[in-house]
Amino acid sequence: MNIGHVKNALALVSVAMFLFLAGCDGGAKDWSLEPAGTVEGFKTPECARVNPADGTVYVSNIFKITRDAKDPLDANGFISKLAPGGKLVDRAAIKGTAKFPVHSPSGMCILDGYLYFNDVNAMKRRPLDGSGPTQLVPVPGAKGLNDAATDGKYVYTTSTGQGVIYRFDPATGKSAKLMDLPRVNGITFWKGRMFGVTIDKEKSDVYELDPTGKGAPKAFGLAGTFVGMDSIEVLPDGTVLLTDCLGHKIYTVSPDRKTAKVVASEGLESPADIGVDLERGYVYVPQFYRGTVEVFRLKSTNK
Repeated sequence: MNIGHVKNALALVSVAMFLFLAGCDGGAKDWSLEPAGTVEGFKTPECARVNPADGTVYVSNIFKITRDAKDPLDANGFISKLAPGGKLVDRAAIKGTAKFPVHSPSGMCILDGYLYFNDVNAMKRRPLDGSGPTQLVPVPGAKGLNDAATDGKYVYTTSTGQGVIYRFDPATGKSAKLMDLPRVNGITFWKGRMFGVTIDKEKSDVYELDPTGKGAPKAFGLAGTFVGMDSIEVLPDGTVLLTDCLGHKIYTVSPDRKTAKVVASEGLESPADIGVDLERGYVYVPQFYRGTVEVFRLKSTNK
């Protein structure tokens, strides 16, 4: 075989791989966050989740009064509803009842007209249109559920304490353990691929995960860069956007997985599970202990 042809073929493969990682839009971008406002009135907000259909934002409120609160099963949690841009529409749009309490809602995702949310040792869901009551989603054996994400078919949920990711199938109504990942926190999906972060201090890293649960997690190799991460999202060009909750910063990680860049830090304290609205250009950042949600404009320029 002609050596020149081999080199050309390898070059084409390299270009194709870069375009795939960069979202096939011609190259990676330089992303930034521009402060756009602060929304107040929350009680230990943990997660912001955007309904891409209309830009509505849901914010889970754990309602822990202090950093030392010990009782997560106190039946006083609720989920707030915000309009696009952050205007508070309903502070307690979803709340519990005496027969079906909501304790400490955390990670959320939206699938097929339902808002799924974790509530300590259980997952629950509620129709977005309010046409029905809150329902229990069975996740046998789960404890301390944290983040939630969907690939458009299944709902995935993490247990940071157990170091486990579970998968729920709405078609069968059954859940099962998908994989182990010690101290796993946030998870997300992008173009059929699954990613996660851990909150294990000096061991915190970003991982590509196998959504079938068969392959081992593949670390980006950035351990030591972050203090302890909470959430992860992937932007259109393949750039990772994540919160370093324990480090009080928001980072981007380049599509080639080599460069981490701080894009927000001033005034942040324990930024939790962010919500990204790509259609309208907003990022919503719950401030865990400050009872606020910071609103940023998501900006980008071509590199």
